Amino acid sequence: MGRKDSLSASKALANNNIPGPNSTVADLVAKFPNLGLSLSDMVALSGSHTMGKARGSSFSARLQGTGFSNGGDINLDFLQSLRQPFSFSGSNTLAQLNLVTPATFDNQYYINLLSGEGLLPSNQVLVTEDDQTRAIVEAYVEDQFAFFEDFKYAMVRMGSLAAPLTRNNGEIRCNCRIVN
Repeated sequence: MGRKDSLSASKALANNNIPGPNSTVADLVAKFPNLGLSLSDMVALSGSHTMGKARGSSFSARLQGTGFSNGGDINLDFLQSLRQPFSFSGSNTLAQLNLVTPATFDNQYYINLLSGEGLLPSNQVLVTEDDQTRAIVEAYVEDQFAFFEDFKYAMVRMGSLAAPLTRNNGEIRCNCRIVN
């Protein structure tokens, strides 16, 4: 069961419209309207970072210096807690995107952002660079159900961006990273 993927895999094409971990709000805003997604969709979809992990190379800028550049204010206790396991013997080390409730889909990601505990610079800028995105984050902190509803509809819109492959034009992969 599932949606069919193409019969060829291209990392470059797959990552073409995905914002980078060091994106500014301006970078993020530029990506989403080109796809027909709104500012609210973008902030709601970023909430998927309430679960999952990121490679150290994706957030190393947050660990360097004082943390007041490339992602805005950072909670210094949070910074210290990250630095211990990430002495950067390797940039492939993984960290939870949400240290508080890493296995639960909830609004904790947004709470973390308001506390200066966004792991990726592109997450933290949602509250430090733009009043509109910050207002949406604050709304999701206050009302988890609103986040759930907005996320649900944003996912449906995002899933409708490309026409689904049919018949022999694709396959349902056993491993999404490689063609069967």
